[in-house]
Amino acid sequence: MSLVIHPTYFPNILFFSKILNHYIIFFEINDNYVKQSLRNRTLISHANGILNLSVPVKYSSKKKQKFKDIEICNHTNWQKKHFKSIKFAYQSSPYFEFYENQFEKIFTKKEKFLIDINLKSIELLFELIDHKLKYTFTEKYNEIYNSCTDSREISNFNFSDKSLAFKKYTQVFETKYGFKENLSMLDLLFNYGPNYYNFLVK
Repeated sequence: MSLVIHPTYFPNILFFSKILNHYIIFFEINDNYVKQSLRNRTLISHANGILNLSVPVKYSSKKKQKFKDIEICNHTNWQKKHFKSIKFAYQSSPYFEFYENQFEKIFTKKEKFLIDINLKSIELLFELIDHKLKYTFTEKYNEIYNSCTDSREISNFNFSDKSLAFKKYTQVFETKYGFKENLSMLDLLFNYGPNYYNFLVK
């Protein structure tokens, strides 16, 4: 079965569960960009609770722009800040040191478009489990898809599906804040390790 979904920044666990359980992936890049969504942000567990890591973008609400055309605002060293926050949050997790160098590399090159850093983050997560990601892009925007699963709503910041039951795994700050579900895949990878493929595939 095929799936249409937004390629977000270090996507959450629900995102990966969706794409690992579909054979054909269409990344939606031709719809209008929406602020306050997961397209440019990811959520990790931190010493102070849930931390929202947001990629700064050049965007004006007065002018509609397609997702694929959104540029990153590289005037600040946001990449260094993101990596520092990730390291601080997960340096005591079982697998962070094993993957640290690979993740550090993704924050050294400045990308022009948001879509590029998003794709890099997704592809890296697949490379680390030796699983090749096969995907294509939407050629135009369609409001409704009848022939495939439409999971574009997952990129909405407040999306919630009460029918879903997320399996638990040990988290760094679980004793302090309790288990937090559907965080960035970074949380699952650093805490659970490379076997997350079997953890997510139904």
